[in-house]
Amino acid sequence: MHCFTYRHLLRPTYQLLACALLLTACGSGSSTSNAQNNLTGTSDTTTTALAPIPARITNTRGALLDGALVKTNTVQESTAAISNPTAKAPAVIPVYDVKQYRVTYQTLDGDGKLSTASGIIAVPQKPTGAKSPLLSFQHGTVFHNIEAPSNDTVATSPVNIIASLGFVVIAADYIGYGASQGKDHPYLQKDPSAVAVTDFIVAARQWLAEQRQPLNDQLFLTGYSEGGYVTLAAQQALEAAGTPITASVAGAGPYDLQYTLDELLNTKAILSAAGGALGLSRPDLAAKYPGKVDEATVDLLMYILIPKESDIKFSKTFLMDWMANDYPTMKNNSLYDWQAKTPTRLTHGRDDDTVPFGNSTRALDGMRAKGTSNIELDECFAIPADHTGCIKPYAQVMTQYFSTFAKDL
Repeated sequence: MHCFTYRHLLRPTYQLLACALLLTACGSGSSTSNAQNNLTGTSDTTTTALAPIPARITNTRGALLDGALVKTNTVQESTAAISNPTAKAPAVIPVYDVKQYRVTYQTLDGDGKLSTASGIIAVPQKPTGAKSPLLSFQHGTVFHNIEAPSNDTVATSPVNIIASLGFVVIAADYIGYGASQGKDHPYLQKDPSAVAVTDFIVAARQWLAEQRQPLNDQLFLTGYSEGGYVTLAAQQALEAAGTPITASVAGAGPYDLQYTLDELLNTKAILSAAGGALGLSRPDLAAKYPGKVDEATVDLLMYILIPKESDIKFSKTFLMDWMANDYPTMKNNSLYDWQAKTPTRLTHGRDDDTVPFGNSTRALDGMRAKGTSNIELDECFAIPADHTGCIKPYAQVMTQYFSTFAKDL
């Protein structure tokens, strides 16, 4: 799938939620610190002139398992992809051929169990020894495994386009996709969302060190829709662990879960229409637990929201929290009122009926109130300024903003 075209975006009307919720806090621990050394390298082929490769960590979060080349895209292919009038890619000029590698690693699933996961690493083909900044891209909601980053290696993908500019780009598939397909995707759950990304950063740095692909000291984070939510989740976790981040851009994410679901479900009267027709009622807190009859209401909404042809299993935890009025859990999984240390930009359009625009204004105000000094909201003024229409403006803001920081492109 072409990520900048966001075919994975949620479906309108009755399927707003799944998308709207978009589709993205982990602690790093000692495993993270061991694997996040700055990488260096030279064009000298003698081993004495090269920095030592860190020893692999094993059987723990962030452990690298394997990696293999899956696709090479040329500058000409990337240029043609951007030139396509239907593309949502930013107006940029590709500079490098890009090799994409599918990498497997270990992280935690939604139940906190150590699991094998996957992602993509896209490497711009620079002269031997040339350094690059590292950029982690968080994808939006997709309903088919073929659209996960490690399977979506076409020239039009955002991972490829960004890498063609000189960034080493990594993108975790998330739990439920790629190597972990079949497991529940922990949709809009902050901690497992962040863990999948931060652990992949650890594993990717290890893999790059072993490939003698040097990085500089910069790390960028970005994503749209669910990817915007996951970007802030990963940012919060990395900052808490003391990992420096150069800059972050999050687009149109559902940062306030209660507000998002209230707007999408109550306003659209999905609950009353679906539940009322079948004589179902809103469950209480106890209904979050398996075996309760009221859970049938949640199952019905999931059936309405998730396309029947989806080959991805979505955890219904986020919806059960909302249905049960579990405000503390929804607050804990939200990302709109914390102090960020990283220069952060939000993007959103007022006409977004997939992820309500108020998510970004609430995040802007809430994070400023908590002491965030470097955060701004770049409002999208596309026509229409809806979820799909604002993808390309988000991509443009992201590339332009990152260009003011990036070195070694």
